[in-house]
Amino acid sequence: MSFDALERLMNSTGGIFREREPLAPFTSLKIGGRSLFYVKPRSWGSASEALGLINETGLPCRVLGRGTNLMISDADLGFGVLHILRMDGSVNIEGNAVTADADVLLGELCRESFQNSLTGLETLEMIPGSVGGAVVMNAGAYGKSVFNFIRSVTILDELGKESTIFPDDLEIGYRRTNIKKFGLVRRISMSLKKGVRKDIDIKAREFQRKRNESQPWKARTAGSVFKNPEGESAGRILEELGFKGKARGDARFSEMHSNFLVNSGNASFADAFSLAEEARARALSRGYALEYEMEVWNSD
Repeated sequence: MSFDALERLMNSTGGIFREREPLAPFTSLKIGGRSLFYVKPRSWGSASEALGLINETGLPCRVLGRGTNLMISDADLGFGVLHILRMDGSVNIEGNAVTADADVLLGELCRESFQNSLTGLETLEMIPGSVGGAVVMNAGAYGKSVFNFIRSVTILDELGKESTIFPDDLEIGYRRTNIKKFGLVRRISMSLKKGVRKDIDIKAREFQRKRNESQPWKARTAGSVFKNPEGESAGRILEELGFKGKARGDARFSEMHSNFLVNSGNASFADAFSLAEEARARALSRGYALEYEMEVWNSD
């Protein structure tokens, strides 16, 4: 298996290419083994070229964003990683119309909209992922999600070519979409409403306060482990089952929020994943079929 073309591309465009790169540092949970290869483009132009090369050569590869809702096996991985984060992307605002590239952090997009007196994204500012990751999982909080505001999505196909799709083209649900079947998220366009800057800031700070008081975002965590079942709270279910604060090795469910998995030291994938699976099995025995909200990457 040759990576020569990818390595030459990254070397010539100022990007990064490495073999057997540890992925734990690129995730908020700080668990993860070594990828087959690691590609970090410097620009969207080189990212498009890298995507085309990866597909042309048939290299097994996954796309990594900010890694905030992700648990990765700590074994050697049988696939490479294309890291789409903080390249040359930007946020652009004209009137009520907002465009943002997928490598931008969602929080940065929200703050740019606030500075332009645009309202709507106040509940989303504290979500720590990238714009691309937020689109893939239809990220949201407090009853709002990104697809409440998205008007179109530009994607890159397997050859690295751009096309535009619309929400009506997609299957969109609670913390899920099928957008990966169309390609890699490149850019989004949104329509927001004009508001009063002072009121927007007050509202955003109130949601910040609520999240800081109820969720352990300062810890090494992958965020919510499970989706909330319809009309229910996964956190409440796990707390009733005795999982609040329950640990296996250095992996534990947070004492602050039962649906947040925390790495309190040097947690292994085996401990973290088996603890999550135990919680899911116990919930199922009580009639709750919990689905993962975080993404899990096994070694193959």
